[in-house]
Amino acid sequence: MKKKIALSLVAVVAVVGGVVAMSAYEAHVINVTAHIENALRVTPNAPIAFGTVFPQEYFERNLFVTTSESFCAGDQRRVLNIDYKIVQKAKCINEAGEYAPVDYATHLCPDGYKEMPLLCPFLSKTPVYEDPAPYTDYGVPAFHDPSVVAIGTINKDHDLLDEWIIDLAVPCFEGYCSQDYDEFVHSHNPDADPHDFEALGDPNGTDFGCDLWIEVTNIY
Repeated sequence: MKKKIALSLVAVVAVVGGVVAMSAYEAHVINVTAHIENALRVTPNAPIAFGTVFPQEYFERNLFVTTSESFCAGDQRRVLNIDYKIVQKAKCINEAGEYAPVDYATHLCPDGYKEMPLLCPFLSKTPVYEDPAPYTDYGVPAFHDPSVVAIGTINKDHDLLDEWIIDLAVPCFEGYCSQDYDEFVHSHNPDADPHDFEALGDPNGTDFGCDLWIEVTNIY
């Protein structure tokens, strides 16, 4: 009986070994490739620098959002729409005056950098023109909570280019505001409380910063 069991075990090992050996003689290769490309193109692809400004001044810059060349190619019909948002995040600076963005996941500055005083609440994002329904863009006025985002949609057939006005309504420094500061704030955002938007910093000069992130939220 023991000899039979031993022979059976040998037979099982031989069969398994045979399967392994045979599998090495045949292989099927499936070639998998993909060309990955950004869906959006943003111009200007350069910093927006307002330079030295003074309380209650007002400045405008333009920002254009459109599609990449592959997305708007004539024979590309699989996806036609791109939803995106314009997010504001703190700007980082080091002792040498070099800038860096915050980490995407943690929102923290890189080692050796610190957050600049926040310029974001004083920047508006306003669509230049009304989109054809239902592809509507929604802007954000100056003097707002920096967590509020502007949103937009690009449509290949009806709305291939979004133009935004990025404006700066310059705040006053806390304790140094003029009597007509309330009127200035309400002219840009009637719902804002002017006392919530008095800048903290040295009235003799402070550098403020903000990074705008144009993030794709859906492609369909």
